[in-house]
Amino acid sequence: MNGPRLAGHLEIFGPIHIMRMLQQTRVTGRLDFLRPESSVSLYIEDGQRVTCTATGARLQLGEILVRQGNLRPEVVELALAVQSDRPSERIGRILVESGSVTDDQVHEALAVIQRQILCDALLWRSGTFQFVLGEIAPPDSLRIAFDIDRLVMGLLTFAGVALEHRPETREPQ
Repeated sequence: MNGPRLAGHLEIFGPIHIMRMLQQTRVTGRLDFLRPESSVSLYIEDGQRVTCTATGARLQLGEILVRQGNLRPEVVELALAVQSDRPSERIGRILVESGSVTDDQVHEALAVIQRQILCDALLWRSGTFQFVLGEIAPPDSLRIAFDIDRLVMGLLTFAGVALEHRPETREPQ
């Protein structure tokens, strides 16, 4: 059977519940979260590894490499200029070939982007989802291990720290 095997509305079935079910059943396929302004596709393998893609993604590889202290912004701008002449080539490959960063640094930055995409999708409360059984990620995709419970705990920790630093939530001294 082609097409979605599981579909619904995120207002009824939240992303965390859907992903927990897919992890527990150890399935392989593509899970799409869809909204009019953006979409996220998660390729899940055996319920344990995931590759993420997104439209409307806010994080860029160069931005992450700069934030991690691996590059200066000028190097990213130069690599983007080179990429405009070679549009089919990925920015990470251009940066590695130039000697500006290592493969490991690019992979770590890509993992940061994928974790951010995944965490953002877990917070969606509107839109639809569909799961297509058996679809696999392209062979050159970066796969990250995921444990939905660990991701949720990370989100809760992050939210707690953010709330502690908001001036209106601090206790008067």
